[in-house]
Amino acid sequence: MKIDSGRHCLRILCISPLFPPVADSEAFCAAKIVNALLQNGASVTVLSSNNIRKGVRHDRSPMWDSLREVIVDVPQLMQPNLLQSIVTASKFQTPFFARWVGTVFRVVKQLHRLSKFDVVYSRSLPMVAHIAGFWCARELKLPWIANINDPWELNFFSGAEFPKATAFETHALLFWLRKTLRNADLITYPCKGLQDFHTKLAKLDHTAEIIPHIGCRPEVINHKPNGEFRLVHAGKFGAGEVTKRSAKALLLGLRAFLDASADAGAHTKLVLVGPEDQETQSLICNLGLGGTVENVGIVNYQDSLKYISNASACILIESNMDESIFLPSKLADYLVCGKPVLALSPRLGMAADLASRGELVRIDHDPDAVRNAITALYLDFKRGTLSSRNPSDRVIAQFETHTVAEKFLTACQHLTSQLQTDGCARPLNRARTAGSRWSEVSDPDAYSDF
Repeated sequence: MKIDSGRHCLRILCISPLFPPVADSEAFCAAKIVNALLQNGASVTVLSSNNIRKGVRHDRSPMWDSLREVIVDVPQLMQPNLLQSIVTASKFQTPFFARWVGTVFRVVKQLHRLSKFDVVYSRSLPMVAHIAGFWCARELKLPWIANINDPWELNFFSGAEFPKATAFETHALLFWLRKTLRNADLITYPCKGLQDFHTKLAKLDHTAEIIPHIGCRPEVINHKPNGEFRLVHAGKFGAGEVTKRSAKALLLGLRAFLDASADAGAHTKLVLVGPEDQETQSLICNLGLGGTVENVGIVNYQDSLKYISNASACILIESNMDESIFLPSKLADYLVCGKPVLALSPRLGMAADLASRGELVRIDHDPDAVRNAITALYLDFKRGTLSSRNPSDRVIAQFETHTVAEKFLTACQHLTSQLQTDGCARPLNRARTAGSRWSEVSDPDAYSDF
């Protein structure tokens, strides 16, 4: 492939508080896009924080080793300092992680003096990345891309059990959401559902582009013998997951499938990759599924890909609600590994859209639907026709490293070209309050809600 040097030699400042070795889905998503950009010729410097989220374990997957040299760790200051907190909160207009934002601001200016950046790229969760992104882009007079991978803060999402924010915290969070949407030169989301969610939350339309999660496959694939029908779920259940996703319908449906099929028990295995959930484990025991369900526990990200690659089919479980606003990052891995997917998902959302195109099987959280779906997959497995349910090459390509990187770099090229055309001023984002006409925001802070 011929590389366009004007597009691929960009120097990108990526502010991503969560980044490997932190073991977190957002950290993994950030690492995959950074790795993709590096592979496509861009230069990336990542500002992250190993201690911005307490009690998070580390992931030691070898695939992150090559990223160590691009990371600048900016630890959160743990020692209380009331005066410093007040001063930085006032300067950076935030009650959240103000001292961390101040440290990032100083570090970025130093790095920029040594080697100038072309683009500021901030990623959330947590949303504090965009506060830092705003101030850094403003100081350096650079285009700013803000990527929003989840609800701005989880207490705005009705499907999550999360401590309720105070009125002041809610006001501050919405202030920075609107400030980000008005000032970023481009907002990116992994799917349209999240864009619609934030448009409604902020009551503000905004320029946006869909940049999906990158899916990965293991470098070496060692398939299990074809005699075993292996269903694999990778991720969290119940108390270990913020939206409290339940495996109950899956396990009840699996039990019903085994009871209805005389030979299936000897050939079927459900593999759960992720932290054990006590409620799920109790249900497994009560249903007599101990010999069928294998819980391998927590493994590193790279090893989880091996389990996926050895699956006959993969299981996706989303929250049992009317609509999903997410593109689950694990779904991207399932698809890129070329596996049939059985999704227990809402009737509206990314999984439902893919199901309507025949790219996966979507069902409700209903044991009978689970039994019927597993039965159909098992019959295809026995006939040797299960591969007919694999995702298409076209869909797989949408989540592959090169495709996603090219889409992002094209957006970067557009912004930097616009900056060169306009001269010193940063490009202006266009934003409007929902229901009004488009208007160009020449002074975004004049519309401040704080």
